[in-house]
Amino acid sequence: MSITIKSLIFILLIGFFLFWFVSLLKIETISKKELVTWRNVWLANQALAFLSPNIWVYYTAFILASFLWLPKKPESKVFIYILLLGSLPMMQVILSGFGVINYLFALNYARALALVILLPAFFALAQGAGKQQRLFSRPADKFVVLFIVVISLLDFRDDTITNGVRFLFLHFVDLFLPYYVISRSITNVENLNKCLTVLLISTGLLACLAVFETVKYWHIYNHLVQHLISVAKVTTSEVRGGMLRAAVTFMTPIMLGFILTVGFGVYLYLSAFVKDKSLRKLPFIALITGLVCTVSRGPWVGLAFLLLVFIWTGRQKIAQYSKLIGGFIITLPILLITPFGQNFIDLLPFVGTIRDETVDYRARLFDMASIVVQRNPWFGSTTYLHTPEMQSMMQGEGIIDVVNSYLQVVLQYGWVGLVLFIAIFMSLLKNIFVLNKRLYKEDEQLFRLGRALFSILSATALIIYTVSSVDYIPYYYWLLFGLSSSFIYVSKASIDRRDT
Repeated sequence: MSITIKSLIFILLIGFFLFWFVSLLKIETISKKELVTWRNVWLANQALAFLSPNIWVYYTAFILASFLWLPKKPESKVFIYILLLGSLPMMQVILSGFGVINYLFALNYARALALVILLPAFFALAQGAGKQQRLFSRPADKFVVLFIVVISLLDFRDDTITNGVRFLFLHFVDLFLPYYVISRSITNVENLNKCLTVLLISTGLLACLAVFETVKYWHIYNHLVQHLISVAKVTTSEVRGGMLRAAVTFMTPIMLGFILTVGFGVYLYLSAFVKDKSLRKLPFIALITGLVCTVSRGPWVGLAFLLLVFIWTGRQKIAQYSKLIGGFIITLPILLITPFGQNFIDLLPFVGTIRDETVDYRARLFDMASIVVQRNPWFGSTTYLHTPEMQSMMQGEGIIDVVNSYLQVVLQYGWVGLVLFIAIFMSLLKNIFVLNKRLYKEDEQLFRLGRALFSILSATALIIYTVSSVDYIPYYYWLLFGLSSSFIYVSKASIDRRDT
């Protein structure tokens, strides 16, 4: 038996187990038929990828299967998109220009999902565009459009027209499509709940696979990329504190940690819909265990921040904070007297000693980047990586890792780009916060949903300070932008109905 087939068998078994467990939870937000459909789609996609002889056969088969069997409604397409996002490595290949130009563009798995699943939904929404589908009908739209327009125009600097047009197309596919399709097709609380449920299922699958990787000391998706695109690995095997850092389908463990933190925030909301109360705590345990297996400090801090914000935005703040502090006081002696606990403390940010050089690297990066930004403060530079300051940050692998999404934006697009990027977060957070003041007494379900999204967005804004926006990271926060915009629309519609 080849190692690729062995990997597939373990992945399918874990997938079957997770979907079976979700059926036991009896989550009220989805039907049994929907769960079976999602299970079959996820498992079939895994099998198709592992059994394809090369990447081109996989992408061709995926396109055909999507057009033949996937649902046609835009909202149903969104559910499938969220389910499959992050379920396979990026597997990037170059589409040939057929002798006319050097190449069309780099196609990766996330872009394939957007083109095959979201683009048809975009055209369907555009054809039947009513008032609710119009651009600039949502508060964050103006900042989203301005950000994409500005970075697209700036990408024409120091480059060919062909390359500028290429980047313009990719920004449309990577950024605008997820935001627009999700924010316009999800127009009621029932579908919002389904989106969050399928997001939770996808993160639950990743958590289970993360635990498997750490326990088995085996990055299970490395064999897939070796088989399909002849790339050595998805992620570099790194042991920290005696544990293999799980990464599953992601380039680095910190990216997986970010996604699992998002999943934890989603379950803070969805746990109330679990009928079987005896199993209610198990998803929390699974997500936390998966997060521990990433051994990533940024997401750990992000999770703590998410919990603090979630409590702060809810009722009985003092009682909830007291429980949190009490749990910490009870747990601390156990951590101090056990070898595992001492090892875990050494891994913690600010107090731990294991790999504390990563903190020093981030501090130096900030100092060097600040010097570079001063040369092109307003619109950044396309050649910032070639400056002496950034070259001094070259690591042993021969790369300059800009482990800060905000620095990445300001270096490439200047303060104008950074302000617009932050404005998207601020607009969504402000509108959710204001709406929740009304929903506090009028709609308990939407109020809890607003708390969860506000907390997840806040934690996301913090975590991306510790990681660059590469691989799947931007796809997930643009997905969150779309869901948050949908929530704002649904909440305003609910308030308006009550006022009339």
